[in-house]
Amino acid sequence: MGFTLDLILSFSIVIPAIMGWTRFSRVHPAYYPIIFCIWLGLANELSSLWFIHLFHSNAINSNIYVLLESMILCWQFQRWGLFTRYKWIYPVLMGILFAAWLTENFIISSIHLFSSWFRILYAFIVVLLSISLVNYQIVRERRGMLRNPETVISLVFIVYYTYKVLVETFWVYGLNENSNFRTHIYLILGFINLISNLIYALAILWMPTKPRFILPY
Repeated sequence: MGFTLDLILSFSIVIPAIMGWTRFSRVHPAYYPIIFCIWLGLANELSSLWFIHLFHSNAINSNIYVLLESMILCWQFQRWGLFTRYKWIYPVLMGILFAAWLTENFIISSIHLFSSWFRILYAFIVVLLSISLVNYQIVRERRGMLRNPETVISLVFIVYYTYKVLVETFWVYGLNENSNFRTHIYLILGFINLISNLIYALAILWMPTKPRFILPY
């Protein structure tokens, strides 16, 4: 994949980032985490350019980014009420993710190398949480689901993070050694990223606004 095309696909995140910034003051607080996550993604893309320019590798900032992203996404599912019935799941998931990240980056490997196993773990968790939320939405709403930002974002998560699991698995088992194969794999990921960012921008438009006032008791 050419550098220019790669840059365009990666920085398509600017679109939902701007959309989130313009609507942030009006959006319901339950949707704040996904907007924070989009802004974090943009910050990571910018820092990656800087790290690659200075150190010829963006492994360190990328490893920190995936930890923060995994935490914020779990927080988002918690804000959407996915853990209402079993509240203990949320802190346990956060603890598992943090422990797994520390183990791979400082014990069995190095933070200077891309943490593929952690990426597989947290992407798999996000997919499972997304499927659970979509199932809950099917039972609860039945109609208008395709205009529901929670459902739309969860469906994007299912597609994007399932593909991320496949890509990271290719890395772990050395299936990406063929340069032509690797180029096609990341080209597909880039276009999935582009489509995902456009859908995020649309979902932000559909996010409900915060209450204008609270009735007194």
